[in-house]
Amino acid sequence: MKKKYQVIGMIILIVCSILYEWQQPEKKTIQEVPQSYVMLEGEFLMNGKYEFTGSKKVSDIVLEVGVNKQANLEALSLDRLVIDESRIYLPSLHENSISLNHASKEELMTLKGVGEKTAQKIIEYREIQPFMSLEEIMNISGIGEKTYLRLRESLCL
Repeated sequence: MKKKYQVIGMIILIVCSILYEWQQPEKKTIQEVPQSYVMLEGEFLMNGKYEFTGSKKVSDIVLEVGVNKQANLEALSLDRLVIDESRIYLPSLHENSISLNHASKEELMTLKGVGEKTAQKIIEYREIQPFMSLEEIMNISGIGEKTYLRLRESLCL
Protein backbone atom coordinates (compact mmCIF):
# COMPACT_ATOMS: atom_id res chain seq x y z
CA MET A 1 0.00 0.00 0.00
CA LYS A 2 2.85 2.34 0.85
CA LYS A 3 4.40 1.68 -2.54
CA LYS A 4 1.10 2.56 -4.26
CA TYR A 5 1.01 6.01 -2.61
CA GLN A 6 4.64 6.62 -3.52
CA VAL A 7 3.95 5.87 -7.20
CA ILE A 8 0.84 8.10 -7.18
CA GLY A 9 2.84 10.87 -5.49
CA MET A 10 5.61 10.61 -8.12
CA ILE A 11 3.08 10.76 -10.95
CA ILE A 12 1.43 13.85 -9.42
CA LEU A 13 4.85 15.48 -9.00
CA ILE A 14 5.79 14.79 -12.63
CA VAL A 15 2.45 16.12 -13.92
CA CYS A 16 2.77 19.27 -11.77
CA SER A 17 6.32 19.97 -12.93
CA ILE A 18 5.31 19.51 -16.58
CA LEU A 19 2.36 21.89 -16.15
CA TYR A 20 4.53 24.42 -14.30
CA GLU A 21 7.17 24.38 -17.03
CA TRP A 22 4.49 24.71 -19.71
CA GLN A 23 2.83 27.72 -17.99
CA GLN A 24 6.00 29.77 -17.49
CA PRO A 25 6.28 32.65 -19.93
CA GLU A 26 9.20 32.76 -22.28
CA LYS A 27 12.06 34.84 -21.04
CA LYS A 28 12.73 37.51 -23.59
CA THR A 29 15.93 39.45 -23.51
CA ILE A 30 15.33 43.07 -24.29
CA GLN A 31 18.33 44.89 -25.59
CA GLU A 32 18.31 48.36 -24.17
CA VAL A 33 19.72 51.03 -26.40
CA PRO A 34 21.87 53.33 -24.30
CA GLN A 35 20.14 56.69 -23.86
CA SER A 36 22.32 59.80 -23.98
CA TYR A 37 21.41 63.35 -23.12
CA VAL A 38 22.68 66.89 -23.43
CA MET A 39 21.50 70.05 -21.71
CA LEU A 40 20.38 72.78 -24.13
CA GLU A 41 20.59 76.42 -23.04
CA GLY A 42 20.10 79.76 -24.68
CA GLU A 43 18.33 80.38 -27.96
CA PHE A 44 17.13 76.85 -28.68
CA LEU A 45 13.36 76.48 -29.07
CA MET A 46 13.53 73.83 -26.35
CA ASN A 47 15.80 74.37 -23.35
CA GLY A 48 16.66 71.69 -20.84
CA LYS A 49 17.41 68.01 -21.15
CA TYR A 50 17.45 66.63 -24.70
CA GLU A 51 17.67 62.83 -24.91
CA PHE A 52 18.94 60.92 -27.92
CA THR A 53 20.31 57.53 -28.93
CA GLY A 54 23.43 56.83 -30.90
CA SER A 55 25.73 59.65 -31.89
CA LYS A 56 24.64 63.07 -33.06
CA LYS A 57 26.27 66.20 -34.34
CA VAL A 58 25.37 69.62 -33.04
CA SER A 59 23.83 70.39 -36.44
CA ASP A 60 21.44 67.41 -36.01
CA ILE A 61 20.20 68.80 -32.72
CA VAL A 62 19.81 72.30 -34.18
CA LEU A 63 17.65 70.87 -36.98
CA GLU A 64 15.55 68.69 -34.68
CA VAL A 65 15.00 71.18 -31.87
CA GLY A 66 15.08 74.45 -33.81
CA VAL A 67 16.45 77.84 -32.80
CA ASN A 68 15.07 81.34 -32.26
CA LYS A 69 15.52 84.01 -34.93
CA GLN A 70 18.08 85.88 -32.82
CA ALA A 71 20.27 82.77 -32.32
CA ASN A 72 23.97 83.20 -33.05
CA LEU A 73 24.77 79.97 -34.88
CA GLU A 74 28.35 81.18 -35.39
CA ALA A 75 28.87 80.47 -31.70
CA LEU A 76 28.50 76.73 -32.32
CA SER A 77 30.71 74.27 -34.13
CA LEU A 78 27.94 72.49 -36.03
CA ASP A 79 30.14 69.59 -37.22
CA ARG A 80 31.18 68.64 -33.68
CA LEU A 81 29.88 65.39 -32.21
CA VAL A 82 27.73 65.83 -29.12
CA ILE A 83 29.26 64.48 -25.94
CA ASP A 84 26.90 62.65 -23.58
CA GLU A 85 25.93 64.63 -20.45
CA SER A 86 27.39 67.88 -21.76
CA ARG A 87 25.88 71.34 -22.22
CA ILE A 88 25.32 73.25 -25.44
CA TYR A 89 24.82 76.97 -25.04
CA LEU A 90 23.54 78.98 -28.00
CA PRO A 91 23.84 82.73 -27.39
CA SER A 92 21.71 85.36 -29.03
CA LEU A 93 23.06 87.39 -31.89
CA HIS A 94 24.86 90.53 -30.74
CA GLU A 95 26.46 93.06 -33.02
CA ASN A 96 29.45 93.21 -30.71
CA SER A 97 30.15 89.49 -30.35
CA ILE A 98 33.84 88.75 -29.96
CA SER A 99 35.17 85.79 -31.94
CA LEU A 100 37.40 83.48 -29.92
CA ASN A 101 39.04 82.23 -33.11
CA HIS A 102 39.50 85.56 -34.92
CA ALA A 103 39.53 88.49 -32.48
CA SER A 104 42.64 90.54 -31.97
CA LYS A 105 44.28 90.92 -28.59
CA GLU A 106 42.73 94.38 -28.19
CA GLU A 107 39.24 93.08 -29.02
CA LEU A 108 39.60 90.27 -26.48
CA MET A 109 40.69 92.80 -23.85
CA THR A 110 37.36 94.61 -24.24
CA LEU A 111 35.69 91.64 -22.53
CA LYS A 112 35.02 92.32 -18.85
CA GLY A 113 37.65 90.56 -16.74
CA VAL A 114 40.00 89.76 -19.64
CA GLY A 115 43.31 91.52 -19.39
CA GLU A 116 46.38 91.53 -21.57
CA LYS A 117 47.80 88.25 -20.22
CA THR A 118 44.51 86.36 -20.53
CA ALA A 119 43.96 87.72 -24.06
CA GLN A 120 47.43 86.48 -25.00
CA LYS A 121 46.67 83.04 -23.52
CA ILE A 122 43.51 82.86 -25.65
CA ILE A 123 45.48 83.70 -28.79
CA GLU A 124 48.17 81.13 -27.97
CA TYR A 125 45.52 78.48 -27.33
CA ARG A 126 43.76 79.05 -30.66
CA GLU A 127 47.06 78.97 -32.57
CA ILE A 128 47.56 75.39 -31.38
CA GLN A 129 43.93 74.36 -31.82
CA PRO A 130 40.96 76.53 -32.80
CA PHE A 131 38.09 76.74 -30.35
CA MET A 132 35.40 74.19 -31.20
CA SER A 133 32.96 75.39 -28.54
CA LEU A 134 32.54 78.41 -26.32
CA GLU A 135 33.01 76.20 -23.26
CA GLU A 136 36.62 75.56 -24.28
CA ILE A 137 37.51 79.02 -23.03
CA MET A 138 37.52 77.43 -19.57
CA ASN A 139 40.69 75.57 -20.67
CA ILE A 140 42.51 78.90 -20.39
CA SER A 141 44.08 79.30 -16.98
CA GLY A 142 42.41 82.14 -15.12
CA ILE A 143 39.02 81.56 -16.76
CA GLY A 144 36.71 79.40 -14.72
CA GLU A 145 33.04 78.60 -14.92
CA LYS A 146 31.90 81.88 -13.34
CA THR A 147 33.92 83.94 -15.80
CA TYR A 148 32.69 81.82 -18.69
CA LEU A 149 29.06 82.26 -17.64
CA ARG A 150 29.57 86.01 -17.49
CA LEU A 151 31.30 86.19 -20.90
CA ARG A 152 29.36 83.66 -22.97
CA GLU A 153 26.73 86.20 -24.14
CA SER A 154 29.52 88.27 -25.74
CA LEU A 155 31.37 85.42 -27.45
CA CYS A 156 31.19 83.54 -30.72
CA LEU A 157 33.54 81.18 -32.50
